[in-house]
Amino acid sequence: MTTIARRELKEKRPLEPITAKGRGGGFNNLLHKELSQWWGTSMWWIQLIIWVLILNVVSTIVMLTEALPPVELLQEVVFTFLPMAVGAVAIGTVITTQGIIVGEKQLGTAAWVMSKPASRSAFILAKALAYAIGFWTVALALPAIAFIVITRLLIPAPLALLPFLAGLGIAALSQLFYLMLTLMLGTLYNARGPVVGIGIALVMSGLLLKSFIPPVVAMVTPWYLPDISASVAVQMPLPENWFVPLLATGCWTVLFTAVALWRFSREEF
Repeated sequence: MTTIARRELKEKRPLEPITAKGRGGGFNNLLHKELSQWWGTSMWWIQLIIWVLILNVVSTIVMLTEALPPVELLQEVVFTFLPMAVGAVAIGTVITTQGIIVGEKQLGTAAWVMSKPASRSAFILAKALAYAIGFWTVALALPAIAFIVITRLLIPAPLALLPFLAGLGIAALSQLFYLMLTLMLGTLYNARGPVVGIGIALVMSGLLLKSFIPPVVAMVTPWYLPDISASVAVQMPLPENWFVPLLATGCWTVLFTAVALWRFSREEF
């Protein structure tokens, strides 16, 4: 076949669009892009400085000022650090992630990404995983390491590592709950106001109204997680049905993820 004939045959072939393969198509590339926004910019170390200071300054002041026996002082600072980590990181998560879906829809970058061989589920899941890893690292794990070092220097009582890590894991579950809530709201709304407003209102309701809400209602929210995480960390007796808020928070997180994937799959670009 001559060169001219091959060229004519090629020109007569219809264009074949390249589509994403499966529901996770393009996930690796999208995850790399999202992770680079954390670790390839100044975002990670700015966040790290903020969280180390927020979570450790207050607990260090408690260590230096409270005149308590070592074991009681250790319990006091753990009940300062972990509940603060749960509440403050929840607020930080909502504020930081309020625009990662809404902003891309407003700027048109979401439509541009969807024009590439990438699936919509990969778009949501890549953001969820990248921001979960980022917050777990700079807002929980590294400040917790600093906390462990400070307590061992200032308090002559051992902090049991495995129970403390279990309590930190409960704080991580709370963070994931608010992350997926914010992502879901970002798929439901086209403005930042409702996203950040609903998220912050839920966090503050847990901090301010938990005692006034019937326990049967509060048990199916993440509002008991601060106390549970601290109790687990210092091996104190847990309340009856302590596992219910953990299971409920996990179920809510899965539901938020499913709704976000469903809603974004129907977004018109």
